[in-house]
Amino acid sequence: KLHIPMYMFLSSLAVVDICFLSSTVPKLLASLATHNGHISFSSCLTQFFFYYSFGAVEFGSLALMSIDRYFAICHPLRYSALMTKHVCARLILGVWIFGFLKFIPTFIFLSRLTFCGRPTIIQHFFCDGSALLNVSCSDTSFVGYIFLCTTIFGIVVSIIPTLLSYTFIISSIFKISTSSGRKKTFSTCSAHLLAVSTDYGSCIFLYIRPAGTTSSTSEMFVTVINSILNPLLNPYIYTLRNQMIKNALKALL
Repeated sequence: KLHIPMYMFLSSLAVVDICFLSSTVPKLLASLATHNGHISFSSCLTQFFFYYSFGAVEFGSLALMSIDRYFAICHPLRYSALMTKHVCARLILGVWIFGFLKFIPTFIFLSRLTFCGRPTIIQHFFCDGSALLNVSCSDTSFVGYIFLCTTIFGIVVSIIPTLLSYTFIISSIFKISTSSGRKKTFSTCSAHLLAVSTDYGSCIFLYIRPAGTTSSTSEMFVTVINSILNPLLNPYIYTLRNQMIKNALKALL
């Protein structure tokens, strides 16, 4: 019963969440356990690339899930014809390819920066792009501009279909005559709406705001929420609060 488009997108989100956590948390735990926060330049660049690439894939997956909910609620009779398994697979593949291609230019420019040939202390718990730019001895204005534009572009490209989808979804829900019908329809997308709110809210706070408006401590706190807590909450949001998955687990047991 779970072999439907919504759960294909959810599977993609689960995989990218595991990869997203794996890009930073193992190194963080190792540093805390050994009290050694050293990381080589190549490893640092690798961590940067995979962290932001998996983050872009996650936003793309959330956007696809929003579009899926839009077709399921607003066009239920055409849903099966529009959201076939082949279409879903191509959309998921496209999101993964786009997510990894997007940060290649920033990765190349960062790899060409110089750091004065001395041990450099990064004021963060992982190799964040802005933290790397702050400790470089090179002129980082162009690289910073590319990094900012790439990040904002990724957020905007994924948030526009999400906002449009939920605008039409909410409009359709209000047109339902019975309160029980409205509640049942809204319950099919409430979990996804919660995940979207926490993910986009934390990223907008970090990247789409005037420079210097928050402290580095506040930025790191929100980054922990975005990069660690949100992926850990997704299994709860999409499984323990999902009746279909509960029923499937009961059937297995």
